[in-house]
Amino acid sequence: MVVFSLFVFGTFLLVMQTTLLHVLPDWVGRPDLLFLLIVFLGTNLDIFKGAMLALLFGLLMDIFSGIFLGLHPVVYLLLFFILKGAGRHLAINESVHQVPLVVLSYLFTASAIYTFASMLAPESQIAWAWGTQILQVLILDVICMPFFHLFNWITTVFDAKNQSNPFRRSRTGNRFRL
Repeated sequence: MVVFSLFVFGTFLLVMQTTLLHVLPDWVGRPDLLFLLIVFLGTNLDIFKGAMLALLFGLLMDIFSGIFLGLHPVVYLLLFFILKGAGRHLAINESVHQVPLVVLSYLFTASAIYTFASMLAPESQIAWAWGTQILQVLILDVICMPFFHLFNWITTVFDAKNQSNPFRRSRTGNRFRL
């Protein structure tokens, strides 16, 4: 149930990112909301569910706005496995470490997509704009904590192991009865 709910929410973020956020002017920026979900998957989900979702979101990203088919799935899976490997040795689940993690992950992902795209089509000039990339990083840094809390809430609400209602207070055994 968690995988399905994250897939539906990620698809909503992708549709919002590729349609509604492109109406905004360039100086406001266009945050990559699906990227935040990929980073969350790499830090919080197990390897099978997270890799499956990262692959599906990469394929959907290529369908919606891909330059070359297969580029986003490869980069998203690579990022997911790098985050999984780093998560074994570092405490990247802590909220203090998530902001620098998003910065480094976004710079890695953007540079990988730029490098692969320029290698696959050397005749076309793909521009790397530092101003746009720094604006993206700043926007992602500001919105990463609320979005990670939202993703965490979604995973706790739709967790199949948690059979109780998450909106209801749990009763303790400290009740006085006659």
